[in-house]
Amino acid sequence: MISVEGRSLERVFLCQGRRYAEGGRLFLNGSGASLQGAFHGEKLTLFLFSEPISAGRNAYVRLTVDGRTERIRLPKGEKRITRDFPRGEHLFEIIKLTESANNSLAVEKVETDGRFLPPKEESALKIEFIGDSITTGFGVLSRETYGEYKTKEQDVTKAFPYLTARALGASYQVVAAGGWGIARSKYSPYMIPDFYENVDLLRNADKWDVSAFSPDYFVVTLGTNDFSYLADLSEPMRSEERAAVKARFLSFLKGLLKRKGKLILVYGFFDYPDLGVMTEEVKSELSSPRVLTLRVQSMNSLSDVKAGHPGKRVHAAAAKRLTALIRREEKSEK
Repeated sequence: MISVEGRSLERVFLCQGRRYAEGGRLFLNGSGASLQGAFHGEKLTLFLFSEPISAGRNAYVRLTVDGRTERIRLPKGEKRITRDFPRGEHLFEIIKLTESANNSLAVEKVETDGRFLPPKEESALKIEFIGDSITTGFGVLSRETYGEYKTKEQDVTKAFPYLTARALGASYQVVAAGGWGIARSKYSPYMIPDFYENVDLLRNADKWDVSAFSPDYFVVTLGTNDFSYLADLSEPMRSEERAAVKARFLSFLKGLLKRKGKLILVYGFFDYPDLGVMTEEVKSELSSPRVLTLRVQSMNSLSDVKAGHPGKRVHAAAAKRLTALIRREEKSEK
């Protein structure tokens, strides 16, 4: 039996998403974070660990082997997954479907009765998606128009970031959390700009090494929670608070512009017209050819509302528009 564990996992397998090693485990907490590999043999065993923040907030993962997928709910604590196959070469991937603010995912070790093969190389095209519950695919599996938060209804592989990255054959990572805003939110005390530099939003405050993943595009979908907050205010207070949100947004984006990638500011999933107005204002004030905006179709215009969030059709339509935009940009660079 060949076993790979701890920090060695990154040397043997292709990992995507922000990650860190702790206590002999490799943590892949972010939505869409994954470990991919290949082996020659008959058996694959994954030793996983997960910890939800509370009951009902369990992590879900998708295990894919040779193109066949299964969705797995992880209990609190350790979980061993063993699968048997005909002897030969096999490709596998374990991907986290839920967001880091609600649960963790760690890989303790991976075993096979055969041998591990060299993993595929990371794609040259790299995209980082920054956002909130829309970006993490909250509600896409829900059967209800509105409802409470359930991790069992979340699946980042049905959301526009994963769909876009897959269509482009790009490497990607997601930095997002449901309810978080730019500067204001009635759903969470946490704001993305305050924790963006962390290796993991809440569970690990060590700084992420930006040289480990240098995006060609930063796709930013923020502001929905801020404008939900603003909608409840009186007009004088709303104007003052909007200015604070805009100032924080500008500051955050200026920080991203210090790196080499282009910024794509996406809006339109929710019907907050002033969010689009502010986004275009921000683009104008940044006055950089590296800043683009993209308006997508709203969930109401497509009659596709799931648990108060965009459904699969909305995400698919957004991915189509975003993919086309990035392809145009890539073509113009050649």
